[in-house]
Amino acid sequence: MRASVSAAAALTVAVSPLGAVLVAVSSSPAGAAQLPPERIGQAPLVRLDAVAVGPLAAATAMHADVLLLPRSPAALSSYATAVSTPGDPLYRHYLRRGQFAGRFGPTPAAIAAVSASLRSKGLLVGRLPSDHLSIPVSGTASSFSKAFSIGFERYRLPSGRIAFANTKAPLFPGSAARYVQAVIGLDSLYLQQRLDLRPASAHATAAHATAASPHGTAAASPHVVTGGPQPCAAAVSAGPDNDAYTADQLASAYRFSSLYGAGDEGTGVTVAIFELEPNLTSDISSYQACYGTSASVNYIEVDGGAGTGAGEGEAALDIEDVIGLAPKATIDVYQGPNGGMGPYDTYNTIISKDTAKVISTSWGLCESDAGSSSIDAENTLFQTATTQGQGILAAAGDSGSEDCGSTSLGVDDPASQPYVTGVGGTEITALGPPPTQNVWNESAVGGGAGGGGVSSSHAMPAYQSGAPSSLHVVNSNSSGSPCGAATGSYCREVPDVSADADPYSGYVVYYNGSWTGIGGTSAAAPLWAAFMALTDASSKCAGKAIGFANPALYSAAAAAYSTDFNDITSGNNDYTGTNNGLFPAGADYDMASGLGTPNGAGLPATLCGGGSTGNTVTVVSPGAQATTVGSPVSLQISGSDSGALSLTYSATGLPAGLSINSSGLITGTPTTVASSSVTVTAKDSTEASGSASFSWAVKAKSSCTVTQLLGNPGFESGNKTWSATPDVILSNSETGGAEVAEAGQYFAWLDGYGVPHTDTVSQRIAVPAGCSTYTLSYHQHIDTSEVSSKAIDTLKLQVLNSSGGVLSSLSTYSNLNANSGYRLLTLNMSAYAGRTVTLKWTGVETDTGGGTTDFCIDTTAFNVS
Repeated sequence: MRASVSAAAALTVAVSPLGAVLVAVSSSPAGAAQLPPERIGQAPLVRLDAVAVGPLAAATAMHADVLLLPRSPAALSSYATAVSTPGDPLYRHYLRRGQFAGRFGPTPAAIAAVSASLRSKGLLVGRLPSDHLSIPVSGTASSFSKAFSIGFERYRLPSGRIAFANTKAPLFPGSAARYVQAVIGLDSLYLQQRLDLRPASAHATAAHATAASPHGTAAASPHVVTGGPQPCAAAVSAGPDNDAYTADQLASAYRFSSLYGAGDEGTGVTVAIFELEPNLTSDISSYQACYGTSASVNYIEVDGGAGTGAGEGEAALDIEDVIGLAPKATIDVYQGPNGGMGPYDTYNTIISKDTAKVISTSWGLCESDAGSSSIDAENTLFQTATTQGQGILAAAGDSGSEDCGSTSLGVDDPASQPYVTGVGGTEITALGPPPTQNVWNESAVGGGAGGGGVSSSHAMPAYQSGAPSSLHVVNSNSSGSPCGAATGSYCREVPDVSADADPYSGYVVYYNGSWTGIGGTSAAAPLWAAFMALTDASSKCAGKAIGFANPALYSAAAAAYSTDFNDITSGNNDYTGTNNGLFPAGADYDMASGLGTPNGAGLPATLCGGGSTGNTVTVVSPGAQATTVGSPVSLQISGSDSGALSLTYSATGLPAGLSINSSGLITGTPTTVASSSVTVTAKDSTEASGSASFSWAVKAKSSCTVTQLLGNPGFESGNKTWSATPDVILSNSETGGAEVAEAGQYFAWLDGYGVPHTDTVSQRIAVPAGCSTYTLSYHQHIDTSEVSSKAIDTLKLQVLNSSGGVLSSLSTYSNLNANSGYRLLTLNMSAYAGRTVTLKWTGVETDTGGGTTDFCIDTTAFNVS
């Protein structure tokens, strides 16, 4: 459904502290001149060695994301900075899951304007993610060309791969362009790069042997008793053969033993791993069997996933790295396609779900290849993660300071993003602890080097520019030129931290059925992710996630550097040898190793300190309650914590026969006629608490009480009393006006995805006996874009017994029953008097007709009299 669009709006342009253009929207007087059409971003840069081979076929199926600006970029940036900066009153006062769209997401008017524009141009518009920052669209190359006034050309790349690219930036009408940040998916020129490497052979080459080689180091320390996982004999013997270390050796080097000794192995923390390739689950099982671990590893496919098979070892490395170092953390592996919308959608899915507070990515793309529009859109997405308490650890690259594949200086995205922790690389020559380390630079044998340098896309953030001079963040190699910083200012510097990455002092992993050694900053990033998971789970943090860690890391380095970090002062990351040794290692911070590697004995306590105290807990009163003796009760009490901590509930004064669980659900059957005052209290892990009181009257059971049986019949309390699949019970603001409630703000929206999908919404009710009338009523609205004369997508209403068996199918509707507005339906339910039953609506979308069908339900009632 299309929402109305307000009159044209005036634009105010300002420059944010990060140098990004901010667009503030304000209402214009009625009748103001309409804004002219505008092209958003730029056409992608095509490599000089790419050969044009003709236009893209008009019938080619395409998918893209139209990325929207937040309603106030300046406000979002300010909040993201505040919640991640130690000492700020908002420090770690993260948004709760689902709050972002209402506070910082695009306005409903903006979503409606852009959606209407896209539909009017013939593109199929999909459902928005929970943050409302992107609108998925699909169509053919021809329809995209017409919609955006662009062409598409195909190119043969030097690798032989055939790619395509739009010849111009996409054009939007002025009414929509002011809300659009970028469009991704219009080209396939550049693929994200894996940042993992293996040694040139199982043993060092002669050239490498003349350098400071770690050979023999792993053999001298076959394993280290750390209190954490211990490797099996096969992994131990694989270490020296592959120039690699086992997890226990790395844990010992970085002094994770103190965390393990305190019983901390990451319990309760979820780590999301970003992947653009598959892996064999059998590899992960073999690794866990070797180490005696049982970490929960879950796979979430995005946009169809990343394919099947063993992959190239990146995913196995990332997953096993976290398991070996934080074995009791939950690991969610998000797998998306490499190219088009895949990388953005995969990040967006991780951040929208907001179930993982630690995110690891070992994929990257040179800033110049990524493109400014995509980089800016990612920046918005990573700010979103920061407001929710999610911290992203990203590999900084494996080609040194020349990470764009030439002799020119350049850095990788997303490691260079201001709201991401970039992780560089070192070489361990002795385990210690503390380890003896150099900057990773194996130029002599083509073994890679740790990425680092000056960003051409981002100004230097406050946590770097405000660091004390003793840390040397601003130094003789700092520059404001690559990013065009204001006079006297500098550009973002990378990396922020580092860890072992040299493939000649690599990581022992189980890949494609055998043990091997792998290195690269791909290994360093998940090592830091494991460390952050251990830190979040530590008693020092008391359940509060570190989130985006950079401000806290630089603050920790300023306060107690030698206690919290291992400094790297030897080497440089000039991999090609053409940039005069840029960038050299030095005391404290440098652009070859960042702040250094973690000291697990000191850094966790420093990172956990400095948080705000005095969390506020709010419990929502459900209002006065009236029930009948013998009638089952199910009442969910809700509450919130200003620090986004989990709450534990208790209650006093409950009627006899009722109890409350720790999640706030009151259940049972009242046994005694009485009136009481009930107080429900919720408490967080910091002992902060809040309470709400309300009256509860229990009346005698009568033969028939005139009543309405459904709880939350208009869905105005969200999912309260209803059971539903994700994203079914929504508010008007969450849908952006695409579908709306029949009354009030909330309703149930089943299906409408345009892919095979099943949604359900149901509620269990006890139907009393002894009444004369039993009437179920509800309002139903059906939208469809199916063109078939057959029932392609269906909505079925069924009655289930207490065991889930189907007692009756009351009605079935389909795309053939599409209607304008809501339609009132009523059913006689007297057959179920005296029974406890479940009413269940099931929407099934088959997508065989190539369109979508939306089933909406609202204003329900089950009246007895």
